[in-house]
Amino acid sequence: MPTAYINAIGKFLPGDAIPNDQLEEHLGLIKDRSSKARKCVLKRNGIQQRHYAIDNQQRTRYSNSQMAAQAVRDGLDNAGIDAQAIDLLSCGTTLPDLLVPGFASMVHGELSELSPLEIVSTQGVCCSGVSALNYAVSQLELGKRHNAISVASEFASRLFKHTKFEAETTVQKGESLPFDTEFLRWMLSDGAGAFVLQDRPNPKGLSLRVDWIELISHANAYPVCMSAGSVDGQTSWLDYPTYIDAAEAGAMNLRQNTRLLDQVVKLGVEGWLKLIETGRVKPDEIDWLLCHYSSHFFKSRIVDLLEKADCMIPEHKWFTNLYTRGNTGCASIYLMLEELFHSNKLHPDQRIFCFVPESGRFTTAYMMLTVVDASTQTSYKEKHPAKSLARKVHSEIATPHPFGTETQPQLPKTHAETSHSANVLRQLTLVWLEFERQLRSVPLVRRLHQGTFTLQDYQALLCNLRPQVAEGARWIARAASNFSDFQLRSTFIKHAQEEHRDFQMLELNYGAVGGDPNEILKAEKNIGGEALSAFIFQQASQPNPVDLIGSMMIIEGVGNQLAGQWAQKIQLTLNLSADQVSFLAYHGDNDASHLEKLEALLQADWMTDEIGQRIIKTAQVTARLYRLQLEEIQ
Repeated sequence: MPTAYINAIGKFLPGDAIPNDQLEEHLGLIKDRSSKARKCVLKRNGIQQRHYAIDNQQRTRYSNSQMAAQAVRDGLDNAGIDAQAIDLLSCGTTLPDLLVPGFASMVHGELSELSPLEIVSTQGVCCSGVSALNYAVSQLELGKRHNAISVASEFASRLFKHTKFEAETTVQKGESLPFDTEFLRWMLSDGAGAFVLQDRPNPKGLSLRVDWIELISHANAYPVCMSAGSVDGQTSWLDYPTYIDAAEAGAMNLRQNTRLLDQVVKLGVEGWLKLIETGRVKPDEIDWLLCHYSSHFFKSRIVDLLEKADCMIPEHKWFTNLYTRGNTGCASIYLMLEELFHSNKLHPDQRIFCFVPESGRFTTAYMMLTVVDASTQTSYKEKHPAKSLARKVHSEIATPHPFGTETQPQLPKTHAETSHSANVLRQLTLVWLEFERQLRSVPLVRRLHQGTFTLQDYQALLCNLRPQVAEGARWIARAASNFSDFQLRSTFIKHAQEEHRDFQMLELNYGAVGGDPNEILKAEKNIGGEALSAFIFQQASQPNPVDLIGSMMIIEGVGNQLAGQWAQKIQLTLNLSADQVSFLAYHGDNDASHLEKLEALLQADWMTDEIGQRIIKTAQVTARLYRLQLEEIQ
C-alpha cells in the first residue's frame, strides 16, 4: 500500500508576539477591573508570549480561514510544488468563522490558486487537527489521493474581548467572572499550521513518514469539560428565546471545567501505556516526544504518571514551543512539528512520537512519525550506532529464590523489554488508570460527580464498605502468616496493624450522618463484596501469597487517589462537617505512605515475570470485584 509522507510544513502566526504584561491591555479590562485570576493562570501555564489575530482595539485582523490559507501558502512555498497538483484539502479547527458553510469550504475559498478538489472539515478541540491529518493520510494510503494538505487553525482571541464577557448578567451586576469562564482567556492564542502530504517522500531532503495515527474518544463515560454555546454543557444557546438571552446567561462564552482536567491527563497516559503494552510505542526507540500539554502545570502530572509506570522518556527528548507560541489548540502539534522540522535537529531514522490530549469531551490522539531521507542510502543509526544497543551478552548464576523458584540466565534488556519490576509497575499503572476510569461509570460514583449524590447514598456507601474495611487487617495478617520470606511477613504484619481499627472511624461517620449504629454492624456484604472477600481470603491462604500486593495496590489506591476527592465532594454536596467524612478524608491523606512501601516491594530482587504476572492478574481481579461491590449499591 502507498505510504503518506509529510514533505513540507507551513505556519502562520498573526502579528507580533505579545508578552504577558500586555495581554490584558490587548484584550481589554472587563468592566474596567483588572483580572484576579490572570496572574495565577499565567504562573501555572508557563507561557511567556503568544500571538493574537485581533489588534489592541479588539478588531479582527485575519479571519480563521485566512490564517489557515496563509499557513497553506507557506507550506506550498516550502514544498516547491504546483498548487494545482493538490487533490485534497482537509481542515480542522475548534471555532470556524461561520456556522455554515463548513470551515474547509471557507479555507478553499481563500485559496484561489488551488484547483477544484475534495475538501473535508473536522471540528473538535485540540484533536481536530490530528483528525484532519488522519483523513488525509488515509486517503493517501488508500491510493485515492496523491498530493494532500491538512491544515489546523485556531482563532480563540476574539472570544476573549472584554465586551464578550460584559454581556454576561453576573458581570453586569458587578460580580466577578466565574473562574471556569475566565480561565481560558489566559490560556489560548491564535495561529495556524499546514502539512503538505504526498504518497512519496521528498526526492531530496527530509520527510516525515506517517507510521500510524490513533484517535480515541471517551465521551461515552465522561461529561463535557470544555465547551462554548452552553452554560451546563447540555442546553444549547439555540434553545434560548433570543441571542441576547443566551449571551446574558453566559452561554456564548468558552468555558473550561478545570476540576476535570486531571482526568484528561490520566486518560492520555492510560492510552500511552496501552500502546507500550502492544509494542506500538517503545520508549527507548523514541528520539523526539512532542506532547501537547496545554499548560506547564500538566507536564508535571504527565511526568509523574510516566515515572510511576517506569516508562519515562528522558526530558531532553521532549520538544515544545508552548512557552513562546502559546497554546494554539488544534494547531499546536502542527506548529511544534513545523519548528522541529526546520530546526536542523532531525536526522534520518529518528522516530517522533506525538501525544495530543483534548479536554472538550475527553479525546486523545497519538501518532508515530519516522524521519526519512530518500536521497541517502545509509541511515543515521548505521552511522551512529546507539550505545544502548551495543550491549555484551552475559549470563547470570542461578540463585535461590525466596519463593522456591530460580532466576534464569537472561540477556541484557533494552528499555522496550525492560526489567521485571519496570514491567510490573507499568502494567499496574495501566490497571489502575483503567479501573479509575471505569469507576466513573458506576451509578453511585456517577451521581457523586454529577452532584446528585444523596444522604442515603452516603449511608449506603459506608454500610457496604464496612465489611471490607473490617476484614482488611484479617486477610493481610493471614497472608503474612503464609510467607516464608521474613521481610515480606514483617511488612504485611505492620500493614495489618495500621489498618485494623479503620472500620471504627467509618462507623462513627455513619452514626454522625443519622445512621443506626446497630444497622451498620449487622450489614451484610453485597454480591460484589462477597466475591471480593472470598477471592482475597482464598489468595491469602496460599503459600507465599505475594500476588496480594496487586490487591493492596488497588485498595490503597482507592484510599490515596479517590477517597479524599470523594470526601470533599460528599461534604460539599451534602453540606456536612469534616468529622462526618473523616474516614474517607483520612485515607486520602495517609494512604500515600502505604503505596510507597508497596512500590518498594515491587523493586525487590526476587521479582520475576512469573511473579509479576500473578500480581497483575490479582490486581485486575480485585479491581473488577471492587467495582462490582460499588455497582451493587443502589
